Amino acid sequence: MTTPTTTAPSCPFCDQNTLRADDERAVQACHECATKVGLVPMPPSRRPPAPCTRCNHMVFLRVIPREHSYAEGSSYHAQVSAPMYVTHRPTSNKGFFATTIEPIGIARTGVGLLETYICRKCGFVEWYCVDVETIPAHPHLMSEEIDYADRGDGPYR
Repeated sequence: MTTPTTTAPSCPFCDQNTLRADDERAVQACHECATKVGLVPMPPSRRPPAPCTRCNHMVFLRVIPREHSYAEGSSYHAQVSAPMYVTHRPTSNKGFFATTIEPIGIARTGVGLLETYICRKCGFVEWYCVDVETIPAHPHLMSEEIDYADRGDGPYR
């Protein structure tokens, strides 16, 4: 009697790589394909368990929207995708003669991961920021913090 051998599942995109690490199983693709397609493990949900504000329906589709662009320096203009973030940290290289700003790698430098909830009945879309507490307020990130509670000139006193 022979025992059946179990093989690790293969990547659904390339069929070449087997899934090994926990993060690869979470996105159900090999690391190389997950990077190319812009897949990341789904973070915990930020939306409270409440009905749709438009139609009171209770079933939603949760989606992390992705940005699509072309690979920098690619001679054949390969498309790349990455999760959508509210801002990106620029990186610079300090050289002996000059400092250069690197092109923003959308998957590596993003801050403020976005997620959407789409009502399955009426199609209303709600946006949430998964890691809002990590977003710094700074002009070079095109972000600022506004605290309306401290203004004293609005209707909320």
